[in-house]
Amino acid sequence: MGAVAAMVAVMATTGAASTPPAADTTSPVAVSVHALVTESADAAALTIPDDFGSVMGYRPRVQDDMAENPRGDCSSPVPLPSEFDSACKAHDLGYDLIRYAAATGTTVDPQWRRSIDAQLEERMHAACTDRTDDGPRQICNAAASVAATAVDVNSWRQSFGAPVSEPALPFAAVGAGIALIALSVIATDRYARRRRLSTEPVSRPIEPA
Repeated sequence: MGAVAAMVAVMATTGAASTPPAADTTSPVAVSVHALVTESADAAALTIPDDFGSVMGYRPRVQDDMAENPRGDCSSPVPLPSEFDSACKAHDLGYDLIRYAAATGTTVDPQWRRSIDAQLEERMHAACTDRTDDGPRQICNAAASVAATAVDVNSWRQSFGAPVSEPALPFAAVGAGIALIALSVIATDRYARRRRLSTEPVSRPIEPA
């Protein structure tokens, strides 16, 4: 119940557009995070600190017009739409930049994580537009909103500092939320179809006089 309550408490913070973090020209990480959420993937990749690979164990790549962690994933114990894969890998890179900052003694600005989380939600919803049918698209958008809320819960629990592993409970709530929303969309669609059928005029053969 605590995780669900926390998700409700931060629900109002989701859905906001990605806002660039406060300008900080003295920190290489601040420059990279700012580029990650405001500039092209190629431009953002050029700002990654030179020693990022030796500290974090990999070098980012550009894929699907996003700078990303090539080994990243959506880190969810419940299946999420495959359309979210690239957005999750880019989000992982953003988080690793924050972890890199903490590992190298740079003060972490909470706005960095807020901006990276907001960008993830934007990209997940954008990925849903590829679904042409209303029902699957609604389920995809619902999954994006619920997953973004779970991410916000973890960020809030960690005071928007350097990301650390959290228990799976908030993500279990994600699975329950997505399942309930999917069932709701399906049930609503079926009900609407039945209503249309029940209100359509029934043609009857004309009897001879």
